[in-house]
Amino acid sequence: MRLGLSNISIHPGGRPCEPQDILLCFQEDRWLAYKGSACFPTWATAATIVPADSCPMILFTVDGANVYGLDVPSSRKLAQSDDHFFEPVATFRQLASQHDSYLLIAAYHLILWYRNHRFCGRCAHSLEPSPIERALHCPECGSILYPIICPAISVAITDGDRLLLARNIHSSFQHYSLIAGYVEVGESLEATLIREVKEEVGLSVKNIRYVGSQAWGFSQSLMVGYHAELDGSDQVTLQEGELSDARWFRRDEITANPSPLSLSFSMIEMFRSNTLP
Repeated sequence: MRLGLSNISIHPGGRPCEPQDILLCFQEDRWLAYKGSACFPTWATAATIVPADSCPMILFTVDGANVYGLDVPSSRKLAQSDDHFFEPVATFRQLASQHDSYLLIAAYHLILWYRNHRFCGRCAHSLEPSPIERALHCPECGSILYPIICPAISVAITDGDRLLLARNIHSSFQHYSLIAGYVEVGESLEATLIREVKEEVGLSVKNIRYVGSQAWGFSQSLMVGYHAELDGSDQVTLQEGELSDARWFRRDEITANPSPLSLSFSMIEMFRSNTLP
């Protein structure tokens, strides 16, 4: 099951766009879609509608295709086009191709980084893309900033033929999923797992086993998945302000997901098919 991009190459520098290059244009939390045979516009199809003074930045090359990114401020308007329209970035889940889904959110990850880091945190001078690596550098004080990647864990907690699933209050995508959380300073991944499980649902776990990892550009994260077994009482105590519900599901109560995009959903499917490590 594919959980990311393959054959991806990073380009720190740039070059003029060619007609066949992919152009991923973002405005706030929306991306520019194309009605043609491919959902992503090329420079040939989109060049006439983006602002004339736009400076697309090469993000990467994937499977031989050069991918450029463009962040258009909300105050700027694009030229009218019957073939192009803006979609929420969250629609990456609805794309027909998993490859395209991950391409879109990987690009969004980089766009957010560039958008949120325009000035040096040390001297407040404007940052510039490094010509030799994926980084932003300050020409005034020499500070170098690399892309922000936030490590996080996701854990499938099992008790025999039961799996614990929960709903997060703050998520716009209201579904039952696995317990997850960000790594704090000084923690190992396993320590994060134990802390998050205790904080969010009041449970203890044992026999922690690694399952896999996944880049998750939608939240600028690197998700690391684990399987852990219940240790002791199965009584759930919800963390107020974080979860709206959490409960145990038997294997036969979980509906199959034929195309899970996230590592968490993939682990749920592994549990359902009894293939969790």
